Amino acid sequence: NRKVIELRIVWLKGDYVRNHERQRQALQTNCRFVLSFHFNSADNPKAGGSEIFSNGKSDADYIANKLLTVITQTLGTKSRGIKPALGSRAGFLRFYPCPAVLLEPCFISNPDEANLVHDLSVMRQLGEAIAEVLFKWLPFDSVLGIDIGHKFKTSNPSDRGARCFFGDYEADHAEQLAKVVAASIQLRTKEVMRR
Repeated sequence: NRKVIELRIVWLKGDYVRNHERQRQALQTNCRFVLSFHFNSADNPKAGGSEIFSNGKSDADYIANKLLTVITQTLGTKSRGIKPALGSRAGFLRFYPCPAVLLEPCFISNPDEANLVHDLSVMRQLGEAIAEVLFKWLPFDSVLGIDIGHKFKTSNPSDRGARCFFGDYEADHAEQLAKVVAASIQLRTKEVMRR
């Protein structure tokens, strides 16, 4: 009766700012790392670029740098850097028991960057690039927590985040990208287990 060792994904749901339900889920499922998917927005349609917020725990900053590199290379965006979660709108990251980062790959309020988000081939390339970084770094017996910003909140189930230049919403794009990342990791895991 051999125990199967594999990289697992847990979809974190519930409130993450109020009540910290996702953080408790991450603790209960023993997450090694949490990736929170968001997209940026601003009143100025020229605001652009990619940034990542980090809770600074363990190797969170290290992996945030790797992820920021592949995001800017894939999208051709400028880097806005790695920012500490503490004292920012991503302050909820500090309540995760493990390293956690929040991705802001680009500004959906910027028409050029919103075009990237609406290009399925670009989002597939981005998701696969993110998955490759995580797959190379995470131990194979780890649990990866995936958190889709604004979606699945207990206190506000209809929250969809910022409005995109094209009229749709941040949370839908975040979920689409998260699903590509998860599918790519699961495919890589199956390939390794077949060997």
